[in-house]
Amino acid sequence: MNQRGFTLIELILVLAIAALLMMLAAPAFSTFMARQQLSGDVNQIQSVLTFARSEAIKQRQPITVKFSPPNELDATRRPEACKDAPWCYWAESAQDGGEASVMRAGQTANITQPKGKFSIVFESLGDADISDCDDGDGQCEITLAPTDSEDGIDPETIRIRETGSLRKVPL
Repeated sequence: MNQRGFTLIELILVLAIAALLMMLAAPAFSTFMARQQLSGDVNQIQSVLTFARSEAIKQRQPITVKFSPPNELDATRRPEACKDAPWCYWAESAQDGGEASVMRAGQTANITQPKGKFSIVFESLGDADISDCDDGDGQCEITLAPTDSEDGIDPETIRIRETGSLRKVPL
């Protein structure tokens, strides 16, 4: 009689090999996910900054991008989209009545520098007022790093110059 199938020992051996491969792949996958999250946060901040600059040029009026860390005193002024977010940032333009209109908002937990709240104002010609976060060398650097520093993932920095140019700089 010709029987087909697998023995119990063969099935257990295949499951043990699969479990071993998964145990080896899990740390690499978590590092990959943390790296992707950091990259996504950097790209989203850069997108909001680029949007604010282009809107300032298009509308011929200043557009402000505000960054608010967690537990900041002005947290009540945050947009509804990020009331409970760790770090929140949003682009806003001043309206005729003086009240600001939020154009785009985002949130992240990965900003490590600057430590406190700051803002960047893009003027109508595309240049930036970075005096709120300038570290003395004519540029503002926003550094993002993973919240779990044990992953071995390098931080990334977005550099904004007074000319309004943006550049992503890996550290």
